[in-house]
Order: sequence, then C-alpha cells, then structure tokens
Amino acid sequence: MRDSWDFGLKSFIVLSTLALAACTGEGEDAGDDATESASSTNASSVTVSGSSSSSTTGMSMGGTETTTAGTMSASDSMGTTDATTTAGTEVSTTEVSSTDATDATTEGTTTETAECGNGVQEPGEQCDDGNGDPGDGCEPDCTLTPSECGNGIQEPGEQCDDGNDVNGDGCENNCTNTPPPACVNEETAVKCDANVTEWYKAIEIGCSADPNETVVITDQNLASNNPNAWRIAKGFGTYHQNNDPNMPLLYSPRGGESFLMVSTGVIAQPDGMGVVIENNNQDGNGDNGNDDSNSLPAPMSANKGSNNGQGGTPFMNCDGVNDCSDSLYDAWNLGTGDPNDKLTFTFKAMVPDNVESYSFNFAYFSSEWPTWVDTVFNDLFIAWQVSEAYTGNVTFIGDAPLTVTSLDPYLSTDGYSNNEPQLQGTGFTGHAGSDWFGANQNVVGGEVLWMTFMIADMGDSILATMTIVDNFHWNCEACIPADDPKCTGEVPDPNCCGVIEPQ
Repeated sequence: MRDSWDFGLKSFIVLSTLALAACTGEGEDAGDDATESASSTNASSVTVSGSSSSSTTGMSMGGTETTTAGTMSASDSMGTTDATTTAGTEVSTTEVSSTDATDATTEGTTTETAECGNGVQEPGEQCDDGNGDPGDGCEPDCTLTPSECGNGIQEPGEQCDDGNDVNGDGCENNCTNTPPPACVNEETAVKCDANVTEWYKAIEIGCSADPNETVVITDQNLASNNPNAWRIAKGFGTYHQNNDPNMPLLYSPRGGESFLMVSTGVIAQPDGMGVVIENNNQDGNGDNGNDDSNSLPAPMSANKGSNNGQGGTPFMNCDGVNDCSDSLYDAWNLGTGDPNDKLTFTFKAMVPDNVESYSFNFAYFSSEWPTWVDTVFNDLFIAWQVSEAYTGNVTFIGDAPLTVTSLDPYLSTDGYSNNEPQLQGTGFTGHAGSDWFGANQNVVGGEVLWMTFMIADMGDSILATMTIVDNFHWNCEACIPADDPKCTGEVPDPNCCGVIEPQ
C-alpha cells in the first residue's frame, strides 16, 4: 500500500514539473527528469542547462533534492531567496543599484595611418613632397633633410648660411648669426661716409642712433666763417703708397671712404674722384677769415691741470678743468697766446658701458716748417677731452702738444719734408707733413665724453697749417699710460695713450 502511495506521489511531482515547464514554453527542451533522494538538510539545489541557481529555504520538501534539465522558476516564500535561469540567461529578483552596474556600449574605433609619399603632410610627418627623392628638403621617410651649413642656402634650423666658414662676418661657421660685439669698435662700427656733407660722418661718428653701430653723438658743431677752410675728401695729394700707381694714395681714408680736412687757410675743391689736389704752394695761403681772438675755445685751457691744478705730475690727480697733460702751457706761451684763423669742431658722446677708450687718426702739414720752428709762429692742433678718466689735451707727444716746434725732430727725419715725393700735390712741397698718426685716450663707461678739436695759426695769419682727421672709434680695452715703459721706449706700443708716431 505504501509503495503504491509513493509511486503516485512521485508521478504527481513529475507531472507537475512537466506542466510547469510547458507553461514556460520550454517543455520540449527540458529533457528527461531525474529524481534523486537526498538527506533532509533544508537545502535544495537546482541545475538548469548547465547554469546553477541556489535557493536557501527555511524548510525541506520532504527531504528531496530535485534536479531539472531546462528551466526552473522559483518565487520567494517564507524568507526564501530564489533565482530563475531561462535558456542560459540568469534573471534575479534582487535589485542592484545603478552605482553597482554599468551598461556600456563600445563602438569600433578606426585609426588612420599617414601615407608617406602621397604629397599631403599628415599627422606624424615632418613633410611630404610626394616624390620620395632624398636630399631635396624632404626625405623618402617624410622627415626633413638635415641642413648643410656652408652651402649658401638657408635651410630649416639655420639662422643664416653665407656659404663660407668665416666667423664674425654676420654669419658664423655654424650657421648662427654673429652675436653683437662686446663693444662697438673699429672693426664692428658701421661706416656712413661714402657720400656725405656732414663733417662728423666723415670721421665715422654719428652714423645712427644705435650705440651698437656707431659713436652716438649730440651737440655736434663745426665753427668756421669760411666754408672753404674745411673739406670732406676721399684722398689728398698725388703720391701713391710705395710709389706704385696701382696702390691707394698715401693719404687715403683710415676708415670708411672719406676724411675731414681743416686748415688755417683755405682748401681746394675735391676733383671728380673726391681727391683734393693743391697745385699752389701753401706759402701764399693765409687768412681764412675765422676768429682771431686771443683765447682758447671752451672748454680748453692752457693752464696745467695735474697735481690738483699745481702741475708737475702730468696725468696725476687731475683737477678736472685744466690740462692734465701739462703740455699746452709752454707752447701757448711760446705763441704769446695769440691764436688766429681758429677753426673748431666739437661733439658730445655717451660712452657705452663696456667701452674703455677711443682712438682716431690724423696727419699734420705746415708751411711754417722749417723757417719758423721755435718761434712765436708755432701753429698748433689740439684735441681736448672732458672725461671722468682724464681732462686735457689728447694730442701730445712726450711733454709737448702737436705744433711745428714739437714735431720738428720727427718731420726732419721720419716725416716728409722739403721735396720728398710724398708731398706731391699737397701744396706743402718745400715744407713738411707727417704720415698718419694715431691718438688714444681712456674714458669711463656710462659717462658723457666731450670732445673739442682746434687748429690755429699762432702769432699771425699768413702761412697755412692743415690737419686731416679720420676714423674716430671706441675701443674695448684701455690705452696704456704714457709714462709706462711700453710707451717711453724707442718703439712705443700702438695702444699707448697720447699720440703714436708711425713706425
């Protein structure tokens, strides 16, 4: 009787299960049912189509564990947590917050690769000229052709390319621009005197307002009642260097293309080449109509300025007002303090911070020589500076200024005198003239330098004296004190302060 009841009960469970599966629409795929006895453990495990769903209950179902192929659906009852899996999909009745689950959709991304050689520069390419030829600026791998410094072609990465390996010419041998000089000097200063009417440009100053290009000046002035007492010229005389007609004239510009000429008389007009040639002797060249007052132009002074104005120690303890070279006093008195036909030119210049001195060139000629040496007719040329470094006469030789008398030893030996060919075409044949001299003097960076030049016919207004001035420029180094052994020997250093005789 018990076996019949058990069989009926089991048949009822199986039929109920099949009916439940049919209601879910999966009865055909459920397969055969299997029933397995298990101990009474208050736990039931269900496996469906390879997916497992666990349910924990508070009671057993007659102590039976049931495994059903296909789908099993369960509902929560009496504190039971159920899970339903259908056709491999697990559906849970347990709620999940939006922060615990993310529904993400990823679309396919396509990365394009640059095509080198199609003539279109694309991302990742430095260039693309479409031809694949190496060395034409764009390489076959679409990278820029490395620049070749020195080929005369400015290429990518080069600041310049002048086709040579010479440094200091504006473009260095590594194809970078030449850096600004430590200070503007004779080599780096611009020249602006090719065809000018301004006297200061003829001596290479005031070429621009840029202190890295030129000596920037203010308050420039040339005082002469007679415009023929000065000239801007490109040459003087007819004698060529080494007496070679293929060489430049002996008196050619020391800097640029022109120089300034000033005279106590008058000067001939330059010819078509800009050269002054004097056909007449300077004996008859006299009064130029300029100032004859018995004084020196400001700020010049003939009084001794060394030793705080007491004199006796040239260049030491300058009083800042009078002549610290102590060189003018005796010469001025020899000429009885009577200057005539005075011509002056002056300017002020702001000294750049890294400049320590300046230089210029000049040549001196006089028809007072040789007859009036050591007399009152002691024509002179003065260059005077006012500076924190030094105030006084710059054009001194030893302890004497630049006069016919102080130059006599030089003019009689190393200079040009009487009928020497170097004086041809100058008008000073029978008299004397110098070669190009140099003059140097120290300054203080950042100061305002005041320069004044004067030429005068001492004692009368009869015989002409003339000076050529050229090539005024800054120097990056100081000049050597005149009393240094380098400057007192037979061959002085060319960087000595004062006048340097040609060697």
